[in-house]
Amino acid sequence: MVKDKKNKYPRIVIAGTHSGVGKTTLTIGLLLAFKKKGIAVQPYKVGPDYIDSAFHSMIAGRACRNLDSFLLSEDVLLELFERQAQVSEFSIVEGVMGLYDGIGQQAQTGSTAHASKILKAPVVLIIDCGKMSGSAGAVALGYKKFDSKVRISGCILNKIASPSHYKIAKQSVEQKSGIEVLGYFPKNAPISMSERHLGLTPVQEVTNKRIYKKITKLVEQHIDIDRLITIAKSADALPCFRKTIYRKPLVKKEVSIAVARDKCFHFYYQDNLDILEHYGAWLKYFSPLKSKSLPKGVSGVYIGGGFPEKFAEELAGNKDLRADIKLKSRQGMPVYGECGGLMYLMRELQTADKKSFPMVGIFSGKTKMGKGLRMFGYYDVTCVQSNILCVKNSVTKGHVFHWSYLLQLPKNIPRVFKLQRRGKTSHDGYIKNNTLASYLHVHFGTNTDFASRFVEQCRDYKRKGVQSGNR
Repeated sequence: MVKDKKNKYPRIVIAGTHSGVGKTTLTIGLLLAFKKKGIAVQPYKVGPDYIDSAFHSMIAGRACRNLDSFLLSEDVLLELFERQAQVSEFSIVEGVMGLYDGIGQQAQTGSTAHASKILKAPVVLIIDCGKMSGSAGAVALGYKKFDSKVRISGCILNKIASPSHYKIAKQSVEQKSGIEVLGYFPKNAPISMSERHLGLTPVQEVTNKRIYKKITKLVEQHIDIDRLITIAKSADALPCFRKTIYRKPLVKKEVSIAVARDKCFHFYYQDNLDILEHYGAWLKYFSPLKSKSLPKGVSGVYIGGGFPEKFAEELAGNKDLRADIKLKSRQGMPVYGECGGLMYLMRELQTADKKSFPMVGIFSGKTKMGKGLRMFGYYDVTCVQSNILCVKNSVTKGHVFHWSYLLQLPKNIPRVFKLQRRGKTSHDGYIKNNTLASYLHVHFGTNTDFASRFVEQCRDYKRKGVQSGNR
């Protein structure tokens, strides 16, 4: 496939009328179908999602990127999009929730619709027709008229029971809304994907690989892929934007940071890792499940989110690594634990079945799995005490999504982040030695000072001569 000379970045946004309508299934199917055609596709995901992104990355063979219009300015969102789009032939952006679901009803910040307008990308809308036929036209018309600046260029109909059902629904959509129907998914297709408390079961744990072949076959049989490509190539030129992250040359790499990455810890924005490298860090990956020590020569540790509650027994069994991380923290090595990383850095983790397991123990607190969400949503964040990521009074934005809660922390332990949302204030982030543990997920594209400070703190540690070995 040759890039359109008039538009360097063919792109399409896959949206849904609501959550669970089939966005991820369709996106996976399209990625697989394009891969079979030999087309280099760059996947993106709207919103603060790690699990869907991991499926995209695995299937496309290139890291999925998150495009979040709450966390990122329009300039940064466009910069991060173009950085990958310019080295691919085609871009697929999977939306989040329903097309217009965002932070506010008016601004739609964070929504799929908002991202599509920033990117000037055509939208393909998935409609659930499981319990309707002719009414599909009313749904399509409503979504089209809700915001005339959103360019809905095609529809996919899901849960179609028969050819006659498809004919009625298709005619209704096209006649009433003027939106072209590009195909459908049949009802009761054997392509459902398993889920658990934070969404889909992560790709690292999926054992039934045959489902991918089934999804690909359905897409090839029932979706007009060539027409979808034509629509993607009709996208308007990408808007002009000001580069802010990669406007400066790559900083000379002088320090190594250990990054926890395995089937337990894998919640990372790929752009966070890229930004750390751009600001002067080598990234050395290790497994809290299997590695007996941190990689040699590192001067910092980054432990992202994941599912420590599912692998608590294995984490507890790796005593050597737990002891090594705790020792390095005592020596002043910068250690950053984010959400699942926070759970791992505490003294103890209690799972949903009330079994307790020892963790790293830098902090004396205990995390306990709850029966439902403890905290969820976007937050405006102010740093109230300087730490390895930020200085006092600096600001950013973040996302929180967890079922566990903290117990038995000392009352006087510093909390470094003030979180504000809808007029309510809470606090998060704990520091000890040179270690920061927080439930807050941050995107370094929101405020690159967080990344540059973390790298600089690691450099300071290295300069002091306290290292874990030779690089």
